[in-house]
Amino acid sequence: MSVGGALLAGTSKLFSGPLGVVRIGFKGYDLGKTTDDAVLTPDQDIKDILYQQDGTKAADHVRTGVDMILSVTLGEINTSLLALLMSGVESALISAATDHGTVNRSIYQSMRTNEAGALKVAAVDENGAAYATLINIMMFYEAIPIINGDLVNWGADSQRNLPVEFRIKWHEFSTGESTLKTGAFGYWGDPTSEDVPAVVWPDVAGPALLTADASAAVTMLVTFGENIAFQTAFVAGHYVAEVEGAYVLPTAGVIATDHITLTFPAATFAANDDIKLSISPLALEDTQTTPNAYGGVNNFVCTDSI
Repeated sequence: MSVGGALLAGTSKLFSGPLGVVRIGFKGYDLGKTTDDAVLTPDQDIKDILYQQDGTKAADHVRTGVDMILSVTLGEINTSLLALLMSGVESALISAATDHGTVNRSIYQSMRTNEAGALKVAAVDENGAAYATLINIMMFYEAIPIINGDLVNWGADSQRNLPVEFRIKWHEFSTGESTLKTGAFGYWGDPTSEDVPAVVWPDVAGPALLTADASAAVTMLVTFGENIAFQTAFVAGHYVAEVEGAYVLPTAGVIATDHITLTFPAATFAANDDIKLSISPLALEDTQTTPNAYGGVNNFVCTDSI
């Protein structure tokens, strides 16, 4: 026998099933895998309204403040992650081939102004890959990362991890961003359906190398997933082709939209050659307003179309 009307159940993977795992993104970056549950908790200040005539129990309750808190424990620790989440930790790291940073401090500054960013919580499939569909993603406008526990831990029997509390703030909408709502913490699914503006998710990823094709004896066409530019200028030493075990530098490189044509000395490539390409992380970047550097590659297997 029913005890009431049935609640409408949606199809988001964020809530379906008795078990659920998510991946976390912040300011455009994937924060990697977690070692413990990710928990979203309302942090509410509630004032009891008391009247003596009603006895010793409150006659009503009033919320006087609400934050949302996402608590996670990250398990893939590196320099860039620490610098992203802990204000005061700084690093000019530009290549995975090295590592350096500074442990500094940041005090008496607005954390909301200087440290807040967009936060993404995405449900994952049975292989641990994050879903890309909006219905399976929860987005928050402004979240401040706070590390109250260990920054780095070392121990023979201890897994390195980083406990982080994201304090999510209510975000006020600008004029025209919503017809009915004045603000929100965030949303899941299609923001248009909820009459809220979409979270601006920064593009912080460098261009992805798609193909490298030796199409002629002196020519290699290298194509990326977005438009590219030189970080400074063409430098021959930033590109190295390995041809049948011998290393060859190009003599010229010309960029057109999403690809670069590398010119090599005469008769560098021949049919059925084993060709690999290495590119320095100092060579290329995308054409975003704030450019993102290409991370470089070693021994990328090239196609021989000669």
